[in-house]
Amino acid sequence: MKTMDLLYDLLMDKINSQVFYNDIMVRMVNPAARELFKTLRDDEEKRLQEIRRQFLALESAPMRVKHYTRGLRP
Repeated sequence: MKTMDLLYDLLMDKINSQVFYNDIMVRMVNPAARELFKTLRDDEEKRLQEIRRQFLALESAPMRVKHYTRGLRP
C-alpha cells in the first residue's frame, strides 16, 4: 500500500473518531464526562492537523523519475 493511501485511511479514521467523540459529548449530562469527550475530540483534531500537513507535503513534493526509457537519455 502506498504512503498516500495509508495517510488517507488514517485521516478518515481520525475524522470518524472525532465525529464519534463529538456525538457522545453532546449527549452527556455529566459535565466531567462531557469535558473528557471534548478533550478526546480536541486531541483527535491535533492529530488530524498533523496528518493533513503530512498529506499536503507528500502531494506537493516533486515526483521522482525512477526509470528512463533507453535511447532517450541525453
